[in-house]
Amino acid sequence: MARRDRYGAARKKKSRSAFFAPLSFLLVCVAVVFGMGVFFRVQTIEVEGVEGYTPEEIIEASGIDIGDNLFFINRAAASTRIYSRLPRVEVANVEPHLPNKLTIHVKESYALAYVEWQGTFWIVTGNCKLLQSATPDELGGLIQVLNISPESPEAGKAMTVAEEDNLKLAYLQSLLSAIEELDMVQDVAQLDMSNPANPTFQYKGRFTVRMGSNDNTDYKLRMLLSGVPQLDPNEIGTINLSDGVTVRFTPS
Repeated sequence: MARRDRYGAARKKKSRSAFFAPLSFLLVCVAVVFGMGVFFRVQTIEVEGVEGYTPEEIIEASGIDIGDNLFFINRAAASTRIYSRLPRVEVANVEPHLPNKLTIHVKESYALAYVEWQGTFWIVTGNCKLLQSATPDELGGLIQVLNISPESPEAGKAMTVAEEDNLKLAYLQSLLSAIEELDMVQDVAQLDMSNPANPTFQYKGRFTVRMGSNDNTDYKLRMLLSGVPQLDPNEIGTINLSDGVTVRFTPS
């Protein structure tokens, strides 16, 4: 009898433990969620890398407010809002710092070139993002891009083209990005995309540069930068970078 009583007591104890274990876990979860809701609220928002916009404009575009909970902020959505609402923003990353700080890292786009669409001009960045429409007076210092036109351009959006021009657009982005990275913007003019297998551009007002196919674009331009100083300062002509190995100069 005593043995059965001990067995019954053990079963009741085990039953109570089995009941209280998930209950305890649930209470802990509730406490954690409650703590996250009460604490870790944004008190400080910093913006880094901004130049053309004010920090206040970046914060407003993000949709994040003081008092928002760090754990519940949709960082991807905030980045997308900044990118779409502010045309010159190229990249926006939202980084939380416990317990109550948020940093928005911004990389801005810069006017690099322009394209024409139905008699109007559109300024584009190195990544072929459309910044704004522009008058001829606003195009000084920008690279003129010929024989490619945006389709239904909209400020702040990536440039799109007709399907048959997709190869042109891919090469244009590769070229403009490399030109920007190598700080060549001031020396490049009239980038002609009529042939996506061999676009050309005017360089330093003295040379017509032929690029060849869309590969090793950055390396080809570095070859150009190294080769031009070896030519006579008064020489003009055509520089062919097509093979990606040599700089071939043909005087005019």
